[in-house]
Amino acid sequence: MFRFEREVGVSYSQIYVESARGGIDSRMDEAFAGQSSGLCGAAVPGALFLRTGLHTGRVGFTVEVHGQAPPLDPEWEDVVEVSFYPVSDQSFLSQWAGEAYWELDLKEGIDYRVRYCAQGMDQAREKDVRLDDEPLVDRYLLQFWPAPPEPDRVVRQTSKSAAYCHDYARRQPDFELGVRAVMAQRRALLAPGAAEPVRGVESPDGIAGMVVISREADPQSVREQLTSLSSYPSALPWDWVAAFDAEHAQDDRVGYIQAFLEEIGEQAFALGTVLASLDSGQDYCLAFVTPSQFELLSRLTGHKVGIESVRYGRWTPRMRPEQSAAIRAWAIANSHRATAARGVARIAWLESPTSPEEAEPDRLG
Repeated sequence: MFRFEREVGVSYSQIYVESARGGIDSRMDEAFAGQSSGLCGAAVPGALFLRTGLHTGRVGFTVEVHGQAPPLDPEWEDVVEVSFYPVSDQSFLSQWAGEAYWELDLKEGIDYRVRYCAQGMDQAREKDVRLDDEPLVDRYLLQFWPAPPEPDRVVRQTSKSAAYCHDYARRQPDFELGVRAVMAQRRALLAPGAAEPVRGVESPDGIAGMVVISREADPQSVREQLTSLSSYPSALPWDWVAAFDAEHAQDDRVGYIQAFLEEIGEQAFALGTVLASLDSGQDYCLAFVTPSQFELLSRLTGHKVGIESVRYGRWTPRMRPEQSAAIRAWAIANSHRATAARGVARIAWLESPTSPEEAEPDRLG
């Protein structure tokens, strides 16, 4: 078992776990987007955003990596759990602005469950600043163990400080849980000896987030598979299929299906939805995502997996920084269209929220 224990410095009630060299660029609202717990933000791939009661100073901090879920000690007043997937082979506990960091024994390619425990948050929040010669006020325990992805949860809530943080998180929309579900299903598909197809691997909410379509499938089965997805845009039209079929009647089966998917992708994009394809070798691994989720998938998969936006005439691979900026701007401008087309799905999180939390600088911004 890996164990790290010492006093660490916090600023603005924040400390972080990062698994990308050079840090991960995200805001606090993104870190807690869609979560019910507000102490450990895990919505941005490869990063954890940890909240403390103390604003500035040193807190007691322990990190443990276990082979299985450890028992929960009743001494901890506030406890939350999240899921975490490192995006590189090195992960670090990092202070504000990288002032100090410590390497953690976490492995790339493994899904972890994370338990974050706190004691003394209210007393530390009232203290605000702890000087070096003053006694310790608050303590924290961060535990990791291998486990499939599942939604975050509040295990125990005692302090007012934790309640305040949970309330903040619950006001942020979800945009990343679906991304984690898609990645988990793809990993299950490609795992050696996997007995079930990816469509049998359920997402955290029990509904498939991704389908696998053969390059020689028939159009009706393609449509049935795509409409079964939890992310399927209900406003997606199908009145073009008859004309498309007549135009491509002479195409070979593989060419026909690729063109068919490109047309679906073009129709979906007009509704503010991206039809994404993750590299899987022979078949197509497809999911509907918002433009912002596509950007997150690009960040998470990198060059090791590969992700493409399926659209008419081209399959667009991982975006360059200027393309990311352009699609974020497009998403903001068209958020009303995505909301109307997808029902509960939202991408309005891209616009900075106004909340008391934003009055404090957030280190990842």
